[in-house]
Amino acid sequence: NPNNYVNPLFFGWAASVIDYSPAPGVAGSWSNPALTLGPVTGDNFHIASLGDLNAIQIANGELPGSITLQLSAPIANLSGADLAIFENGFISGGGAGVAGQIFAELAYVEVSSDGITFARFPSISLTSGPVGAYGTIDATNVYNLAGKHANAYGKSWGTPFDLDDLLDHPSVLAGWINLMEIRYIRLVDIPGKGSFLDSTGHPIYDAWVTFGSGGLDLEAVGAISRRVTYAEWVAIKGLPPAQSHPQADPNGDGVPNLVAYATGRMPDRAEATRPWAQVDLSGDRLAVEFERDERAAEAVVEVQISTDLHGWQTIARSIGGGPVQGVPGFHPDISEQRASTIASVGVLRRVRVTDEPLIGEGGSRRFIRVRVALAEAP
Repeated sequence: NPNNYVNPLFFGWAASVIDYSPAPGVAGSWSNPALTLGPVTGDNFHIASLGDLNAIQIANGELPGSITLQLSAPIANLSGADLAIFENGFISGGGAGVAGQIFAELAYVEVSSDGITFARFPSISLTSGPVGAYGTIDATNVYNLAGKHANAYGKSWGTPFDLDDLLDHPSVLAGWINLMEIRYIRLVDIPGKGSFLDSTGHPIYDAWVTFGSGGLDLEAVGAISRRVTYAEWVAIKGLPPAQSHPQADPNGDGVPNLVAYATGRMPDRAEATRPWAQVDLSGDRLAVEFERDERAAEAVVEVQISTDLHGWQTIARSIGGGPVQGVPGFHPDISEQRASTIASVGVLRRVRVTDEPLIGEGGSRRFIRVRVALAEAP
């Protein structure tokens, strides 16, 4: 839309260009790598192209175009997708066999902790044969290659990548790459002739040969799994000093900043009447459901019980975005699942904690609550 509303899920973007090495032939108007920095714009001309290789160049062993970027802050391997790559592909409205397919210019994606050793995401491409210059592909045949989602003409989607897919990479196993501290992203173009292969040995086909703005056209790299302190979260959300206190409620929805920070809510935009925690009965047991954000590095979320609303006992706790676990002496039932409606998003968690059976309580009342605090400095 005209105001470019960017999904608040993103906690960072590419901040600097380490290397830009396009293939020969990229037009000057498409060769400014600075356009790949910062938030996604949804503008399919706000890109830098990696260039394409023709058959002679491929036969001569010339290197495909590439770009290496440094993120504004490191990302970690948390639940679900950890980053997203935005290319300027678009959905075709053409005739039979083409409508609904995507014009895609694909690239390998690699990550690094130190900018020296990189690990490439394993990929799959099941497109059966060449699609021709400016042809289209069925995106559902492609996995873990940048460029398979539309980001043009009113549709802006990034291709998600999950660092879990690199747990068995030799450089990760050897300790040369720390998946909890990824700072660099490299994209390497794939000339779609079929000479370049996916991780299983299948040839990769996309629109080939393309010119001018040929090859992958990178628009942005969005960081999802960035762990943040409360102060960093305030800065990301752009809260002014007068509205940045943990107990402040900038959007007036009754949820203070501290709770919004811990539970993945938006402090600057009211979320209708959706409560941040809900209590119900599970048979003769009390249960509470709430959401939490794995990225809230300073959040302490506790589930507590009481019989008189004065003396409270903690039965389960999450520290620094970690999973909710029972505390010693208590054995509540705890379940977690993804809270987002976007299938690839996992950092937002829906938690349900059910109190222990009310045995020996003599009919006394029982209360349950969720308490949120900031971790004390060491």
